[in-house]
Amino acid sequence: GTTGGSTWPAARVLASFLSRLGTNGVSQPGEESILRSSRILELGSGTGWLGLAICTNTSPSYLLLTEQSQGGALEHLKQNIEQNRISHGIDAQGVVMDCCTLDFGEHDEDHPVMKANWDFVIGSDLVYLPELARSLPETWASLLRGPSKPLILYCHTLRRYDDLDQALFENAKKLSLHVFELPDADAFHAFASGKQKWDQLERAAAHGSDGVPCDLFGEQRVVVYGISL
Repeated sequence: GTTGGSTWPAARVLASFLSRLGTNGVSQPGEESILRSSRILELGSGTGWLGLAICTNTSPSYLLLTEQSQGGALEHLKQNIEQNRISHGIDAQGVVMDCCTLDFGEHDEDHPVMKANWDFVIGSDLVYLPELARSLPETWASLLRGPSKPLILYCHTLRRYDDLDQALFENAKKLSLHVFELPDADAFHAFASGKQKWDQLERAAAHGSDGVPCDLFGEQRVVVYGISL
């Protein structure tokens, strides 16, 4: 995730997490990534660093990077992708990478992104204003209620903005979304296969029954979450 042209630690953590996902657990030498040949949507792509890293490390078949319509972010994203796609071997790997506008919460079921088929939806550190704590869960819910029902992975710096953390989790709950903490590849595969429910999944930090972290005022840490209905 990016703000003001910077790449935040959460984007790097998510890139590393995704690069380690094999088809059944932690990827082994020579094993294909679970993301290989998949269709991936990234929300709030910022500079495009995460998307470029994913293409380099996992070779999806299609990756759509999105940004908000205001402020010139989409134009900046497009420029970065065009300047870096050759050096990252995007075209040589046969990965199709596109960019488009997507404003959180301001879309309906007929929006092309909502109607498309996605295997994975990703994003990192996208909540830095109160309205984003409301609109990001709305976009998650729209995607999960769409035709493809993708796996959503969101990497978040917990306690960067304490009040926004609580608002994000509470708004997700209002939309009947479950937020799973995924500390490792095994937890991801349990989440992806639907074998474990919210109250059964082992997590690195305690959460209340409403999904809100109980230790909101501890030290900052970067967390990978799985989002489901």
